[in-house]
Amino acid sequence: MKKMFLLVGAVALVALFASCASTPAGGMFGGPGPAFSEVNGNSVKTGEASSVVVLGVFGKVSYPPAWQVAKDNGITKIATVEYYKQPGVLGFTTKYFTYVTGE
Repeated sequence: MKKMFLLVGAVALVALFASCASTPAGGMFGGPGPAFSEVNGNSVKTGEASSVVVLGVFGKVSYPPAWQVAKDNGITKIATVEYYKQPGVLGFTTKYFTYVTGE
């Protein structure tokens, strides 16, 4: 019984530290930058995609590719790309976001 508690505690500790390994430059809960609607008089299109990772193992552990987000949202000229991640409850899940703007 003592070994079981020790094992569960070790797994919980590893999961806690693995979820706090790194944060993006925008901060732990940082989102995309300021919104804008025109650049040089042209209308700007925006696109967003996300992926979810559970326990740091299950799911795609990376940001969605900017070219795919642009393609899915009809953006032919990429102006900006922003990446950030959002940790979930107790670090069990992490959501990776990619925001793309352009024409």
